[in-house]
Amino acid sequence: MHERIVKLLMDSPHNDGSRLPSVRTLMQSYSVSSSTVQKALAELEKKDKIIRLQGKGCFWKPRNQDANFIPNTKSTPTIRESAMEKLSRLFNDDWERGYLSPREPLPLSKELGQRYNVSQTVLRNFLSEKVEQGILVRYGRQYSFAQKKQIDKESPLSELIFVTRCNSWGGFTAESERELDLLRMVYKKAGSSRYKLILLGINENSGTIIDRSGKKCNIEDYPNAVGAFLSTLLVMNPSHLLQLFSNVKYPVAVWWEQPPDALPARYLSKPNWAFFNSTFGTPPGLEVGKYLLAQNIRNIAFISPYHDSSWSIDRLKGLRDSGVSVVQCTDKEFASPWDYRQIARQNVAKYSVEAYARELLKNKLSSIMKNFEDCDQTPWVCVNDDVASVLIEMAEEGRIKAPKQIFAFDNSAESYLLRLPSYDFNTQALVDQMFYYIENPENGDYKKGIHQILGQVVEK
Repeated sequence: MHERIVKLLMDSPHNDGSRLPSVRTLMQSYSVSSSTVQKALAELEKKDKIIRLQGKGCFWKPRNQDANFIPNTKSTPTIRESAMEKLSRLFNDDWERGYLSPREPLPLSKELGQRYNVSQTVLRNFLSEKVEQGILVRYGRQYSFAQKKQIDKESPLSELIFVTRCNSWGGFTAESERELDLLRMVYKKAGSSRYKLILLGINENSGTIIDRSGKKCNIEDYPNAVGAFLSTLLVMNPSHLLQLFSNVKYPVAVWWEQPPDALPARYLSKPNWAFFNSTFGTPPGLEVGKYLLAQNIRNIAFISPYHDSSWSIDRLKGLRDSGVSVVQCTDKEFASPWDYRQIARQNVAKYSVEAYARELLKNKLSSIMKNFEDCDQTPWVCVNDDVASVLIEMAEEGRIKAPKQIFAFDNSAESYLLRLPSYDFNTQALVDQMFYYIENPENGDYKKGIHQILGQVVEK
């Protein structure tokens, strides 16, 4: 995306010494995060196309490389985006949000034209281009995403390898609702697409692959597999899991539940690999920030007892990048709810783990909130639903003051019981797009880095 912004800026009309649009303007114009814009500007600076002046902005350097030029600090740049560029951007955005699903035909042209505010001529040219690229197919007036795999109920089931973490005997316990959702959706999609799932686990203590019966195995034991679906959630050394599949020829779709910059670069260039992310990076915080601004909420407190994690840090950064003013209420001792459960497992019986972990979390939140003045006057954005739930319970117990409004991330079942507005990470779109890649690896749109799946705040 940052390379695309570089091209758009280079192609836009500009004069020597004129000022580029501000970072905020570029973010709003292209619906991207601050980090994406900064990468684009850094690339232009590296190419010696622009110069940065502290406190004044970025300016185009003269094409004749005049070292003594004077930037026009009073210039007011504008963004000019062609109708096709706008349509491509909005179409890709709808794909990332799951509004456009590989499982369903596209809306009719009239609806798409109204949604994207473009003429039918521009829309027809755009859709025809997608058909020529092999991304879409046309049936009369209807367009759908191209599907290489044709379901034949008479043919044998295709084998698909599905890997999660596991314990020493191949057992697996989900640590979150989102992980359970993923499992349920993978099973459902595999059944409807006539796949036989080969369920395997990666045990990091032994570094081996284990099947669900506890037997150690190798990837080579499954020569009939047509693809692999890998989950890196709570896999502490994901590069080892990737290495086990590094030589396979079939498509590999990876749920990259890790920091984006931790992905080994050599796998991005592999033609049969694609990575999908929904929870890490700044986009979730940025989306929540946009939602809050649309509700005319401009000042919030961000509350996280898990700020030793990149996902907590990135959500805070995304909120700030959106333009929301944030009071930071965080603690860096732990990185996830899993840390509290691990402490509880070492101290209490199995049936008491959740209650003990919840009390540890309450104590931590009490410590965080004690220095937060006027906490009940500022809307809260909690790093996840679990934190929001505990804070609501603490307010009911009289341990803290309740805020006027509270928001969170995860869109868990409890958020419905609490009627808590919460960000949904769109696991269905994640699963749909991962399966679509496995079945259509030649699709040119997948020849890029990590595919970001966008969600939305769900109101109750």
